[in-house]
Amino acid sequence: MVTDHRTSWVRKLGDGAGSVFVKVYEYESWAQIIRTLGRRTAPWQTSRPAREFDALEWLSSRGLPAAEPLAVFEWRRLGFLRTALLVTRAYPGDPADQLLPTLDQATRRAAAAAIGRFVARLHALGFRDGNLDLRNLLLQRNEDAWTATKIDSPRHRLVRPGPPTDRAARADWSRLLPHLESLQVADAARAAGATLSPSPATPGPQV
Repeated sequence: MVTDHRTSWVRKLGDGAGSVFVKVYEYESWAQIIRTLGRRTAPWQTSRPAREFDALEWLSSRGLPAAEPLAVFEWRRLGFLRTALLVTRAYPGDPADQLLPTLDQATRRAAAAAIGRFVARLHALGFRDGNLDLRNLLLQRNEDAWTATKIDSPRHRLVRPGPPTDRAARADWSRLLPHLESLQVADAARAAGATLSPSPATPGPQV
């Protein structure tokens, strides 16, 4: 798996059970750093890779499926982030945005339901992702059971566990459901999520 963006890239090293993913953020010039201050490059901000590492540790500590975070490194100049690196053990799953379109409708609905249950469980435990796109969800199938997990969560925040009726929880669903709607499985995810929490479409008090 290889991904390249303007200020970040991902490489997979190894093959099989021992594989790891290395994600690197690079800000090579001061102009680039200034343009990306909203991406947590300032001295007073925790870097995106460190935030992603913390999110994966949080998932694992709650018994949720997650890629294992192995290491995070940062190189700064005058406190400003120049390079950061995140290493995670490869998770045995496939990106949902690539996998779902290849499935027949019944199987796709089952996989979408697993996503709905996963998101509802995240929310009930107090996790608000802020970056809930299909490309950042991984799906794994064991016999007839699907499991979902989340990667790339630098915008996450934690709130008190309980009914997820706040604005951030609704924003997560509002970001995710249109992707699933295009595949005609949003209702399956919504219904599965509602079995664990109030309906994702139900308004609640804002925080």
